[in-house]
Amino acid sequence: MMCFLLFDLSKQQTVKEELLPLFSEQELTPVAFESRCLPKWPEQARVFLFLNDEQLADVLPFAVESQWQVVVLPHPEASNAMRGIGISGKLSSVVEDGLVLEPNAVDLMFCNGRPVLNAVVVGDVFSLKPGGAVEGFGARIKHLWLSWRRLGHLLPKRYELVTGNGDKINTAAMGITLVEHGKNSVMGRRLLPDSQVNDGMFHAILLAPRSLMEMFRFLIGSMFHRSGKSIPKSIGLIKTSRLEIKSDVGLEFRHDGKELCSKTLEIEAQSRVLQLVPSRDVTVEVAKGDSKEQRKVQHLPTGGAIAELTKRPLQWIAHAATDEFKDLYQALRENASPSSVFLTLMILSTLLATVGLFANSPPVIIGAMILAPLMGPIISLSMALARQDEMLLRGSIYTLFAGLALALLFAVASTWLIPLELSTAEIRARMRPNLLDLAVAVISGIAGAYATARASVAKSMAGVAIAVALVPPLAVTGIGIGWAHPQMMWGAFLLFLTNLSGIVLAAAITFLVLGFAPFQRAKRGLLFSLLAVLAVSVPLAFSFSQMVEQKRLLQQLEGHQVQDIKMTQVRVRLTSPVTVSVLLVSKRPLTQEDFVLSKSEIERVLVQPVVLEATSSLRLE
Repeated sequence: MMCFLLFDLSKQQTVKEELLPLFSEQELTPVAFESRCLPKWPEQARVFLFLNDEQLADVLPFAVESQWQVVVLPHPEASNAMRGIGISGKLSSVVEDGLVLEPNAVDLMFCNGRPVLNAVVVGDVFSLKPGGAVEGFGARIKHLWLSWRRLGHLLPKRYELVTGNGDKINTAAMGITLVEHGKNSVMGRRLLPDSQVNDGMFHAILLAPRSLMEMFRFLIGSMFHRSGKSIPKSIGLIKTSRLEIKSDVGLEFRHDGKELCSKTLEIEAQSRVLQLVPSRDVTVEVAKGDSKEQRKVQHLPTGGAIAELTKRPLQWIAHAATDEFKDLYQALRENASPSSVFLTLMILSTLLATVGLFANSPPVIIGAMILAPLMGPIISLSMALARQDEMLLRGSIYTLFAGLALALLFAVASTWLIPLELSTAEIRARMRPNLLDLAVAVISGIAGAYATARASVAKSMAGVAIAVALVPPLAVTGIGIGWAHPQMMWGAFLLFLTNLSGIVLAAAITFLVLGFAPFQRAKRGLLFSLLAVLAVSVPLAFSFSQMVEQKRLLQQLEGHQVQDIKMTQVRVRLTSPVTVSVLLVSKRPLTQEDFVLSKSEIERVLVQPVVLEATSSLRLE
């Protein structure tokens, strides 16, 4: 087999001392590279190329035209070719493979008519640069820190992309990486597991975060190089045979590391045009890969979000454009209207809750929680406060008051009609709210706003309704009015106010974080919600401190023993002095002196006078 060598004249000494001896048993014709006068060797000639990146880019189109069988040798100034093709740096092994292996037809990628050996990078792509993986955990931490320092200056640019099928994509991105395949880089194997070198396609990887938080999540994720079917939310992928890229501010890009600028980029993959003799480090599939154009761009900014992102550096929180939440906003407007469905469900849920409270039945009360429609107007109120939407605010408040009035009216009427005046455990459970109830309301508000904003998790709203329990406290308030019981009425209504204020504040903050309102617009509504929460927190904190004190006293007395008398079933009421109810258990009948002794022991343990309400129980063994 006749072989030819086209070499870099500046590396003549290396060729003479290291390269030519490897062909001692093979006839070889070496020729120094001259860009203006390339040799006219015959078709199917096996040509070894010992050239730098620039020279290879000049030679490869000619090699395609001449139908040479090409062996690319590792050159010290051909890092892009070595990375893109995937050859090792060991000259002897590449020569050995080049003499015996058969050629494979592979694609050749062009940018504005010039071959791309490794990649074209538009803008700033951080760790999406092929071969740019940082190895070692310490080095990754350093890379993350250096990237972090640049985050405050990131400004996405508007790009218009037209694919080979003629599809137009308008978006805003930090940068775009264009590679023929992803076989020879950590980044490629992670994001492009299905890429091949002979499918007539190439890949465009768009880095398009909507906020600094999203960008930071991407940088953290890139530290671990995890592969998988899902791609980061800030990444868009396009697989095509042709792509045109434009930007209204011009394009600054790096073609195989060389800094260039242009108004337009035209990228093309020519299918299986180069006869490449691979080395043992290059994987070329025998079967042709999937040549169908693919796009994964559902998370890329579109519409009004593009203008929002390109007019200022990335913000900590992404701001959703109007066209991105118009369906959500329409649903919230409907929830803020006192429709016949809302009023009917409000009446039914109140009646169901009232019956369940009198029957002391948790399942019935849970059913009322699910049926209650109050979460809708409350979430609408949160959005109205976040966006300072007066129309939505008025509608939400009017609907809430209508629901509140109906709930109290039917709860009072039910109380008068039911011939019972017994405070059940379910009723008492809603008479003394504390800070724990506020915590439940805050968490439920976050969950409610998130489930409302994300249609995919809207089914979780039933769980939110059960957690926060809006209608049962209103029903207990109505029972307190019907019984003329001020303490019951106030305690239950305080629980409702706790739930209402906690949900409104947490949901408004959640909408802010999700980008549905800028902080400057939302701060007034947030301040109002925060003041409401602080107002209800005062009695809640007092009630919580009482609960903590009761638990402390119970722990001191439960199971305590004085002589042969054991104290069980202890209950404490924080009256003045403290009232202690206890069951005294003994193996003998207790006398008056035993009760006096028990009272003295309790006062000694609690270090305060008490009123003792004691019963005794005889234990026989």
